[in-house]
Amino acid sequence: MRDHRRVPHRDWIPRVLAGAGVVAVSSALAAAGVPDWEESLFRTVHDLPDGLEPVLWAPMQLGSAVAPVLVGAGAAVVLRSWRPAVGAVVVGLGGWWLAKGVKELVERGRPYSVLSGLERRSGAPTDGLGFLSGHATVAFALAAVLSPYLPRPARIGAYGLAGVVACARVHVGAHFPLDVIAGGAFGYTLGWLWHVAVGIPVDEMARYAKA
Repeated sequence: MRDHRRVPHRDWIPRVLAGAGVVAVSSALAAAGVPDWEESLFRTVHDLPDGLEPVLWAPMQLGSAVAPVLVGAGAAVVLRSWRPAVGAVVVGLGGWWLAKGVKELVERGRPYSVLSGLERRSGAPTDGLGFLSGHATVAFALAAVLSPYLPRPARIGAYGLAGVVACARVHVGAHFPLDVIAGGAFGYTLGWLWHVAVGIPVDEMARYAKA
């Protein structure tokens, strides 16, 4: 017999609060400019070998606006559950557009418009606002939505790929480190808010997450 119980919503509230806290602190720091430590970290990652750029291009697409639709379709087929499938689309696309709203609140430019002496990488944006990263938001939102339904190795892999997306956005010069840290935390927060809203069936979580 199918178990229709759900994991209590209160179990996910600390994750939501932790993610929101990281976004709030990062926003305050970014609004004040670019700290020396952040500039140093940015230059270190940005100056990594050019050969990484084509390698990072494919995983970086997991943070694009198309990714939620593709991941949602894949989740529907593999996981056979509407919650992760619909959540991937709703939270992923919602995060992409909500990130644009946060950009308008903080109003910090992209690295190439703020720093001097940088060798611009092809295709990297030079104008517009950088904080926070929409790509990092989407990637971590998708990882957070799927994670309760995945076995441990896949769960680690999902968050690992989201981390690659964040690092790639710094390497190509699209974002500062705080941009992707805040974006990742924002996506993580939205993903766990989804779980708070719709719940996680005990039997589905047990089938995958405890494998």
